[in-house]
Amino acid sequence: MKLLMDADCLIKLTKSKLKELVCKNFSVAIPQLVKEEITYNAHEHLDAVIISENIENKLITLNTMPFPSKKGEDAIFSIFQQGGYDAICSDDKRFIRRLRILSIPYITPAVFIALLLKKKRLTIKEAQEKLDCLSSFVSDEEYNVIKALLENWGK
Repeated sequence: MKLLMDADCLIKLTKSKLKELVCKNFSVAIPQLVKEEITYNAHEHLDAVIISENIENKLITLNTMPFPSKKGEDAIFSIFQQGGYDAICSDDKRFIRRLRILSIPYITPAVFIALLLKKKRLTIKEAQEKLDCLSSFVSDEEYNVIKALLENWGK
């Protein structure tokens, strides 16, 4: 599955220690603008350093197409419109609203836990641990939906 990811989603996956697992199981790309958003003042943020290393090591693909916009979401939207990607990954409510209106498939950070569980890349116990790590970074609604899914997994 080829995915485009915004800064918000990528940072949350990094903080919750899910990013490497996600990037190893899905083809993740970010536009140059998203890289710039994340790595601005990188020396002050460990997440930015880790993400920069992931780009250098080709765990995350960098799309270097130039865009006149100054916003990563606009670049992501434009790249997606050109084709070749299956979904957009974001946790930005305003951006997700736009994606819903346009019927563009999207994945939020906690949904990756369910996808990895379905692919058998996580056990139910690991999935619960990852959700706990992610809990302070996602909405209560997203947390509760995935928690309920995990509680009912295999029943």
